[in-house]
Amino acid sequence: MSQFCIYIKLKPYLKEWLVHSLGEPVVFPDHSNENAVIRTFIQRRPADAPVEINTAGEFTAICIPDSKAKPAEYYNYISNSGKKAIIEAIEDRFIQNLWAELSMLTLSNDGKGINTHIEAWCEMHGISLDSVETVRQKYFRIRKAYTEKGIDLRNFSRKK
Repeated sequence: MSQFCIYIKLKPYLKEWLVHSLGEPVVFPDHSNENAVIRTFIQRRPADAPVEINTAGEFTAICIPDSKAKPAEYYNYISNSGKKAIIEAIEDRFIQNLWAELSMLTLSNDGKGINTHIEAWCEMHGISLDSVETVRQKYFRIRKAYTEKGIDLRNFSRKK
């Protein structure tokens, strides 16, 4: 991983989850989708583009992956639309993690005590208690979207 970073602004719960999982600055695993997105949209810094500095700590530093085709010494700029693509990839990974770990818990108890499970999940992943309600709403929106399409994700067995 190079010493060069890009800076993106994430929602507080995403930043907390990402930094807790992958450190600060964030280093995505080799061959990850997030690194592929970064490599796709990273480009040479335009002459008029300012160098990004994270003085207030409001941005999340992400290391630029090593690439023979695009060395970070020269390719260390990403446009706003490229940043949006990275944020989308991070949000997708968050949802995968959330769903994979919480869905089995909610299946086993038919939704009873799910708020406690979500709070514990947030704590386990370094997400502050201020963001628990946001994460809970995200979880329920996913479940509702599938339910509206006729897919009940809360039940593994067939009805007789």
